[in-house]
Amino acid sequence: MRFPHTFPHQHRPGRCTWRAGRAVHRRTWLLPHRPEAAGQARRHTRNFLERRRIDQPTIEKVLLLVSELVTNAVEHARPLIMLHLQVGPRQVRVEVTDGGPARREAAWMASCGPDEHGRGLCIVDQVATAHGDSRGHRRTLHWADLTTAA
Repeated sequence: MRFPHTFPHQHRPGRCTWRAGRAVHRRTWLLPHRPEAAGQARRHTRNFLERRRIDQPTIEKVLLLVSELVTNAVEHARPLIMLHLQVGPRQVRVEVTDGGPARREAAWMASCGPDEHGRGLCIVDQVATAHGDSRGHRRTLHWADLTTAA
């Protein structure tokens, strides 16, 4: 089962829909445009996935995807940041919507060395089954899919 590539404003928080006789659970969170957003996103994600009885190895991979995508939004994009999760029978989709590219990087990044950056999308590429982005008016959507055990 593949999720369509859509902008998340079409999703409703906490909504459960049915596709091919199977439940697809969705949830959305608004995150602060601050460094602690990734930690908040991981906590929300873990709670959401554990309630759906997703196995721990899959949860750990999804948490890594969430961390990287949210951190990239904080570092390189304008507010607002929204995290969207979709859990289907064989796939988890992570979507992060932001306010589009920032004119300059976040001020707190100046204290980081060059070796602390540049690996995020490489990690996403290694962990995700597929990933990409879509740009709209004042909005960018970054998504990553992860196939789960049946």
